[in-house]
Amino acid sequence: MVALTKMYEKSSASNKVFLMKKLFNMKIMYNIPMEEHLNNLNTMMSQLCSIGINFDDEVRAFLL
Repeated sequence: MVALTKMYEKSSASNKVFLMKKLFNMKIMYNIPMEEHLNNLNTMMSQLCSIGINFDDEVRAFLL
């Protein structure tokens, strides 16, 4: 698992920018169930946390 994390979840500046843009550009699509949207949001937050970008509880609540 550690080898895969090092290979695919590098905490480079370009990866951080890509994930942040992806998070901030997320929009609710009306033809997608809310559960799927929340799962995508949680996945994005997990990916950001894994590369060292952590959000306060207040920011997480705001994003939800």
